[in-house]
Amino acid sequence: MAARTSAGFGMIFAVSLLGLLSAAGFVTFLVQFSDNGKLRQQLADQESSIREIVRSAERSDPNIASDLAAASSEGQSLVGYLTDQLNQTYDKVTGNSRDRVAALEAKSAGIQGADTGDLLGVIRGLRGEVETTQQARDAAVGARDDALRTLRANTDRLTELEDEQRQTVAGLQSRIDQMQAEAQQWRDGLQGVENRYAEELAQARADAEETERSLQQQIAGLQQRNLILEDEVSTLREQVRGSALRPKSEAALVDGSVVNTNPNAGEVFISQGRRQNVVLGMTFEVYADAAQIRPNEQTGEYPRGKGSIEVINVGETSSRARVLREQQGNPIVRGDVIANALYDPDKVYVFLVAGNFDTNGDRQPTPSERAEIEALIEDWGGRTTEDFTGDVDFLVLGAPPVLPPEPGVTAPIALVEQYIRKEAELKRYNDLLDQARRTSVPVLNENRLYTLIGRVQSAVR
Repeated sequence: MAARTSAGFGMIFAVSLLGLLSAAGFVTFLVQFSDNGKLRQQLADQESSIREIVRSAERSDPNIASDLAAASSEGQSLVGYLTDQLNQTYDKVTGNSRDRVAALEAKSAGIQGADTGDLLGVIRGLRGEVETTQQARDAAVGARDDALRTLRANTDRLTELEDEQRQTVAGLQSRIDQMQAEAQQWRDGLQGVENRYAEELAQARADAEETERSLQQQIAGLQQRNLILEDEVSTLREQVRGSALRPKSEAALVDGSVVNTNPNAGEVFISQGRRQNVVLGMTFEVYADAAQIRPNEQTGEYPRGKGSIEVINVGETSSRARVLREQQGNPIVRGDVIANALYDPDKVYVFLVAGNFDTNGDRQPTPSERAEIEALIEDWGGRTTEDFTGDVDFLVLGAPPVLPPEPGVTAPIALVEQYIRKEAELKRYNDLLDQARRTSVPVLNENRLYTLIGRVQSAVR
């Protein structure tokens, strides 16, 4: 824009100057027309000078004609008019009327867009940016004012809350002081009650100790009396052994014999049937003869037989059984004897079962699995009892009850009751074993029982 403006002013100046020179030349030509040759030379020189200012084609430019008319109306030459216009323009643009294009370009070099567009366009763009910046500033000032108002409101609210908190703390402190005073009164009163109860507790403890000594004396007398009675029972058992119906000894638990075998089918036939109270599923241990059914003198364990069988069909006087186990090289043959400690063809045995058992084979004996042993006994014709009476034929003992650690004085009541219950179970277990030994009642542990009925532990699962 600056370049085009300077060129326009120069063109106007040149045209104006050309017109002026042309007029001067024309006058000179008329005055000196007489000297034709000289005038022609002068005219040629003047035309050459005018061409240096303005070309012939440029004389018809409407802008030059307009500037010439404006110069004439103001009484100025075209060159003077154009010079004034140019000076005013630079004074308005750069502030210095003596500046020209080079100075204008130097001064506008730092303005963004001045080298590629007109200065008015750049000014309008900057003005738009200024207006946008002004709007953003106004918005920021408004937001700041809003924030300040919010801050003042929050500050006032915080002051109110602090006042309320101080009032609340003061009220709580007053209540705490009151409660501390009341607590001190209760503490003083409780101290007196504690002292009174301590005296009563000491008296109660002395009374309890006296009662315990009395009971211990009674227990000692009862234990002595119990020993006397047990000796009397043992003596009576010996006296009536010949007439009373007692179970066979462990060495004579033979219940029948093998009458025939079917090795190809893995089956045998036994001499006991429905008339002898044999039931389906009953198992027997098979021995070569009755002499083999003797416990080891050192361990008390019974030896395994040559095989084990399970009844699969019950006849009137005999039964068919499948072979569960058989020693290699020592097969079951005709004439072998069979034994099951839970079964007797002539009577019903009475069993007392106590302790913990592992019927599922998980190596964790529990009291609940004792019920499976009792059910097995009753399913196979035996009878169970809870008391060690004179008609007990066998005592079946599992693992002794596990006694947990003794609870402290501050332990829960439920834990204390559990310990007392377990302690009583262990005492009953030991008492039963002691009574069986004194009265010569056969004792079978879980392993002996399984051996004598022809079952391994995994088969009872």
